[in-house]
Amino acid sequence: MKIAVLGYGVIGRGVVEICLTKKEIELVKIFDRKEKFDKQLIDLFTDNIDEILNDDSIELIVEVLGGYDFAKRIAIDAITHHKHFVTANKEVVAKDIDELSFLARQNCVAFCYEASVGGTIPIVKNLKALTLVNEITKITGILNGTTNYILSRMKENFSFEDALLDAKQKGFAESNPSFDLEGFDMMRKIAILSDLAWNTKIDIKQIKHVPVTEVKKYNLKKISKEKKTLKYICEATKIDQEIHLSVQLVALENDDLLSHINDEYNAVIIETKPAGKFVFVGKGAGSLPTAAAIVGDIYDILHQRVLDVYYNKNLYKIQ
Repeated sequence: MKIAVLGYGVIGRGVVEICLTKKEIELVKIFDRKEKFDKQLIDLFTDNIDEILNDDSIELIVEVLGGYDFAKRIAIDAITHHKHFVTANKEVVAKDIDELSFLARQNCVAFCYEASVGGTIPIVKNLKALTLVNEITKITGILNGTTNYILSRMKENFSFEDALLDAKQKGFAESNPSFDLEGFDMMRKIAILSDLAWNTKIDIKQIKHVPVTEVKKYNLKKISKEKKTLKYICEATKIDQEIHLSVQLVALENDDLLSHINDEYNAVIIETKPAGKFVFVGKGAGSLPTAAAIVGDIYDILHQRVLDVYYNKNLYKIQ
């Protein structure tokens, strides 16, 4: 399968690195600004997006540009040019999952976004599969590797500032990590999972949240003496016709599974009827872990394993 990668930042480099080792994937173009061109791969680079969109031999486009407006436009253009579209862009997915899923179905292509939630955890495909048989009652998770890494270091007596600097140095935090620290990243992720679980549109502005910077108000030594661990948790619960969503700091008992999810790892707990509880754990930050989830989507498309569960939306009250 011939593919193009849009974006050659931290994640894009990881995608390119993995794809160049796979015989079933032929990387033919990389799109980015000229100053980001890699001299060792110079023949693959272009700064002309139309060169990719108008190339009928390119069957699939991977978008790891970030941002919203341009990425959304490219998603629409790629799909209407009958190209499969894979993205890690949680803002685009959270806001436009319905529109892009419907558009992909109309154009007989796949729209995949596993890497937009949970890093390496195959949570999207598994949640889609679970909803076919089960009623989802609750989703709880640590879904931001940056903030979880910071809290893990603070438990070791790092200051918040030193923990953030350490996360940046290890590649677990962006140079501007405001979306992670303010909680917007995790809000988008729980919105995506809620949309899939309950087939309803989630407005992230309605999600109750506190920024992780509020950790400075907590006495971590006291929490530790109480045999608890402070974690940054997202939660979505369906009660009758209402969905309750939150992103907040929670002091968990030390016997709670999520209290043991440390460093850049993510975890999701899905509670269902009748099958019970499912737990998913994996790395949630870093170039190659996220890239691996993207390449996993490529292989799902290549081998026709994409599960399309788009259908008309239910309306629930969001609390």
